[in-house]
Amino acid sequence: MNFPPLVPATFIKRGNRFVADVRLEAVGLARAFIPTTGRLTGALQSGCRVWLEPVQDPSRKTPYTLTLTELPHGGLCSVNAYLANRLFEEAVRLKKLSAFSCDEIAREVPYGRSRLDFCLSKQGQQCWVEVKSVTYVADGVGRFPDAPTERGRKHLGELAKLAASGHRASVVFVAQREDAARFTPFEAVDPEFSHALRETHKMGVEAHAYRCAVTTQRIDIVEEIPVDL
Repeated sequence: MNFPPLVPATFIKRGNRFVADVRLEAVGLARAFIPTTGRLTGALQSGCRVWLEPVQDPSRKTPYTLTLTELPHGGLCSVNAYLANRLFEEAVRLKKLSAFSCDEIAREVPYGRSRLDFCLSKQGQQCWVEVKSVTYVADGVGRFPDAPTERGRKHLGELAKLAASGHRASVVFVAQREDAARFTPFEAVDPEFSHALRETHKMGVEAHAYRCAVTTQRIDIVEEIPVDL
């Protein structure tokens, strides 16, 4: 997946959960939209180099969207949580994910009180998938969530109902950085989500995780990594 031309800047501080104060060499101070509800712990630090996508929308209060951050030890992290779904769908369409072979892909499919990200179909069989974006990695271990997520727990519950009724159901964690060698839930941040993930896995919900290759030009899922529950 290609990025549009990005503008380099320096991150100053987070004004609130969705707004970053940044400094551009040519423009000076500016504000950028942060496209995630996560805390971005370890991926966004004062003074770090970032890359922004300009937005040509005069109605928006923030003329840029924060897209990439440079990690303290080198390498890049994509902080746009919404890209995780697009990356998964692209990889499925290109037949890059051996665990997910399908003929049809439906997005944002209603089930129960939720909308699940995907319903994949092949020869009359369905696989329901919920995708989560991972931006936190420490010592090679990617973790989710980096902020408590009631919505994430609700999605796991819906997947468990599907698995119990005989459908294939899976939660997929996409690490939008290169340094994740394996994945585990973030017990210290959200013990309830971690417990729910383990319990729904026992009920038949699959858990898959992938890491990405990231440059300032593009991002791609490149490898499945082990899931440690």
